Amino acid sequence: VSLEHNPDMLFGGDGRSLAYLELKSIGLPEERTAELSASLCRMMSDHLGVAEDRTYIEFANAARHMWGWNGGTFER
Repeated sequence: VSLEHNPDMLFGGDGRSLAYLELKSIGLPEERTAELSASLCRMMSDHLGVAEDRTYIEFANAARHMWGWNGGTFER
């Protein structure tokens, strides 16, 4: 998790509070992105006061060979 508080950001020329989230995961279940979006938007609203319609989420299913760790990748 990386959090940047009060960056200079506009969406549609509107400077009201917003959240831009990136969720990247190896093997992200694409059929669950709507469920994840609902949960994340609710969390941003409940805990940070950012309106759900001002929360934008980028989902990315990362290929195993594109993530490195411990001198290798997560490719099987």
